[in-house]
Amino acid sequence: MKFDRFMAIDFGEKRIGVAIGDSENLIASPLDTILNKNMETSCEKIYKLVKEWEINHIVIGLPRIFAEQSINKQIKNFGNKLKKKSDGTDIIFFDEDYSSNYAKSELLKQMQAGRKKKVNKEEIDRIAAAIILQSYFENEIFKRADTGTSSKN
Repeated sequence: MKFDRFMAIDFGEKRIGVAIGDSENLIASPLDTILNKNMETSCEKIYKLVKEWEINHIVIGLPRIFAEQSINKQIKNFGNKLKKKSDGTDIIFFDEDYSSNYAKSELLKQMQAGRKKKVNKEEIDRIAAAIILQSYFENEIFKRADTGTSSKN
């Protein structure tokens, strides 16, 4: 049985966090942080990862709290560019309010628990992408529970 592969994107004007997961395990893992120097180059780097990891679905975080701000327009534009480039890969915009703040708080907890490695912004972006994807997976599980379907459907 073939399982779908997912990628999540935490889009930022300076950096793009990337995470991956699949429909079998439903566990998101941070993958990479891409410097967002320009949209074309960033799309190309994402597209290479899509091919390398055989991604079927890209989940892009879209914060509802900034619905009317320019960052959401940039995120939607980025998603549309990816859709054109990615040969039919499904693009899903998913609410990600406060994912970066949540990532920072989780890393702070690790520091308080004795983590030695210094936290950097690139790591926060990767973890925020993983939080977006994990939230998406959990949302899908709850939807299936509400409809009585299983992950095999």
